[in-house]
Amino acid sequence: MITITGLVLATLLAAEPALAGAPWSSVEPSGGGVLEGHARRGPTLERLDGLAGESAQACAAVCAGRPACQAWTWRMGWTGRAPRCDIHGAAATPIPHPGAVTGLSESLAARIDAAAERAPSARERAALMEADGLAAPGERGDALEGG
Repeated sequence: MITITGLVLATLLAAEPALAGAPWSSVEPSGGGVLEGHARRGPTLERLDGLAGESAQACAAVCAGRPACQAWTWRMGWTGRAPRCDIHGAAATPIPHPGAVTGLSESLAARIDAAAERAPSARERAALMEADGLAAPGERGDALEGG
């Protein structure tokens, strides 16, 4: 027996090539972490329709203007539903969701980039050495002295 969910998914998968010019194609808002075909769940600060719901770019722009926004999700409209923009207060793990686009706020993306570029602390270096088998568990004193 075919379920409604399976029918909707099959319809979306069949329509994917026809959606190439959709409002989320080539999404490149200034924030980072943009994922097409994914959505986020979690604390939603605002759910917006109208102009903010018209495109992923508009949704990202609304997030950039809200200090509490950590992430955003734009969903295309379905039969009987208008497109919408969700502004999230936390950046939950994205989940697959056909027809959705999600991204991080500019400030959160910048903090993640900055953290990725910093050198590891002495404690982090020691833990990495231990994980790589270069130091026995508990023999981290020398690594901690180095910086």
